[in-house]
Amino acid sequence: MKKSTLLLLMTLLAMFTASGQNPATLRGVVYDEKTNEPLPYANIIVLHKYIGTVSNESGDFYLKRSDLEVTDTISFQYIGYQTKKCIVGDLDSVFTVSLKEDLINLNETFIYGNPPNAKDIIKKVVENRDANYKTISSKNQVFIRKRDISDIEELSTDLKKNSISQLDEQMIQNALIKIPRNLTSYTDMLDELYFLSESTDSLKVKPLRTVSLKEIEIEELDQFGKIFENLFNETQEEEYWKVKTGILSQKLEIDNESVGDTAMENKPGKDSSYVKYYASSIKYWLKYTAINDTKEWEFLYDTRKYKYDLLGGSHVNGEDVYIIDFVPKSGGEYIGRAYISTTTYALVRADYEYAEGKTGRDFQLFGIGYSEDYFKASIYFEKQEDAYQLKYFSKVSGIRFSLNRNIALVKKQKRWLTDKTLNEIKVNLNLAVKAQASVEVLFLENQPISETQFNSYRQPKFMKVVYVDQFTDQLWDGYPIIEPTKQMREYKKQEFDW
Repeated sequence: MKKSTLLLLMTLLAMFTASGQNPATLRGVVYDEKTNEPLPYANIIVLHKYIGTVSNESGDFYLKRSDLEVTDTISFQYIGYQTKKCIVGDLDSVFTVSLKEDLINLNETFIYGNPPNAKDIIKKVVENRDANYKTISSKNQVFIRKRDISDIEELSTDLKKNSISQLDEQMIQNALIKIPRNLTSYTDMLDELYFLSESTDSLKVKPLRTVSLKEIEIEELDQFGKIFENLFNETQEEEYWKVKTGILSQKLEIDNESVGDTAMENKPGKDSSYVKYYASSIKYWLKYTAINDTKEWEFLYDTRKYKYDLLGGSHVNGEDVYIIDFVPKSGGEYIGRAYISTTTYALVRADYEYAEGKTGRDFQLFGIGYSEDYFKASIYFEKQEDAYQLKYFSKVSGIRFSLNRNIALVKKQKRWLTDKTLNEIKVNLNLAVKAQASVEVLFLENQPISETQFNSYRQPKFMKVVYVDQFTDQLWDGYPIIEPTKQMREYKKQEFDW
């Protein structure tokens, strides 16, 4: 069956089943007119209104009808494609939008003594990075979707030594049996992020709403947690804990906030979480967007490893851009496409992934295995005045991890010559895991703020989390979000009959 026929059947099926969905929304799919492939992260903008979204990784999107008038015009934009405009009153509740590729012949559009060199254009992105991308003092409404998938391919232990009376081998084995071998979690977050100009560490977070698929509660694992919490809380001033594996060891830092008479006051409730840990995760995700990691942005920093092909040009937000495809040649890892301003040499958009047969870091040493076997990313910046601000990015990373080593948790007492061992549990752990983590971040609104406004905002200590068993539209009714994928809608936390 041809792709076009299959796409039509899928669309008709969606239209017939739309009566059972929320009639207050417009849902659609953006795809390539020629290849019928979905276009991920296309811009969908309601003209003359501050309303818009992007399509998800499968090209799906939705808009609330309550935000729209029948006379409103929706613009569908994708770099390298012709913009299409539709009147809301002409659209069904479920529809598709096909975009036509729009490549400009540079020789006909721009005047050059010699055709521009693709590699030289790529090099200028790094040369002009600091001038093009600047942190401004601002308050931003941001939607974040985090997904984690883990498949435990092997898990076993062999207890070698134990002097902790609260634990025994049978307890450990019972807990291992009940750990699910396949775990998937989704978390959707809507926040306000506060940034201070020229300060990369200035992030403050105001959580607006967080929805997470409910975590599986395993009584035995909870029992383990309570045992170790009590052990750590009983640690005296001259005592400490460390983790050892072979000749390597690491001293554990006990969080003072969780110890003492005020412990309950400093702990989040059952349906809440620490904002500071969440803010740290956002800072980590946003590091990628600074375009300074030479590994993840290898095609910009190590041009000798790539072959570049200048396909042509296009227009985006009132400026001309080069369209450059790249493939690895001598040791490069990525294949993809970059869109670069013809005047400022800013990277406006990039879509890239590991080329076939390529991986990131890969090593096997002393019973520890680690391999980065999947990477796919997309990022888009919009020019605002004299700088480019992040509009959205998506990054998916996959790893394989294995461990077959003796691991010990040891409680020590400080002494003048040799510290004394008070308690120890040592096990041989055989573990093999395949995991994939993805994050999508969409900047919905932003407004400038002063340094005084930034300093006056106090980040809360805790945030409320809505835990659910399955995604439904009602969870985000009235909020702007990225359309969930089909897999996300269908996924339901497993129930285990122990």
